[in-house]
Amino acid sequence: VSQSRYRFVYFANNEGLLEFNGSNWNIYPSPNETIIRSVKVVGDKIFTGCYMEFGYWKRQANGFLKYTSLSQKIKNKLIEDEHFWNIISFDHWVLFQSFNRIYVYNTKDGRFQFIDKHPYIFRCYKINNSVYFQAIGEGLYEIINGKSLLVSNDERIKNNRIVEIYKREEGRGIVTGKQIGRAHV
Repeated sequence: VSQSRYRFVYFANNEGLLEFNGSNWNIYPSPNETIIRSVKVVGDKIFTGCYMEFGYWKRQANGFLKYTSLSQKIKNKLIEDEHFWNIISFDHWVLFQSFNRIYVYNTKDGRFQFIDKHPYIFRCYKINNSVYFQAIGEGLYEIINGKSLLVSNDERIKNNRIVEIYKREEGRGIVTGKQIGRAHV
């Protein structure tokens, strides 16, 4: 779920991009007729991710949304059967996350970088001015300048799936799917 500055609410939905303006609902079928898995409003664009596809929607003069594919520009670099489960906006970057890779899109020059040297990536987290992700079996990483930097390979978080990261006075707090005690990184 994501909300625009005009208070329109957008939902990633089995049928496509669902839009609610406070009184009316609209559905925009996904570009390849698959389930939309993720949505994130950034300025005047609504970014979405689904099966083997990601891009953005933008409102046209007629009031309807029009889709522009970003993944078509790098179609030969997509991994077979890839779904895009999470979208994060950070500075002039938009990150599209699958379980295998993070596509880092530079909104200024339209170029892509890839974070893909890690095993299974469960989820990305944006905490203030930082973006983190867990590579199962390796640890917690921070994305800096489009590259991954290991923050912690503490045994308590390497193999326990992180479900939330939050800011604390003394660093970051981590919540996992299993109780592991306190982990601060």
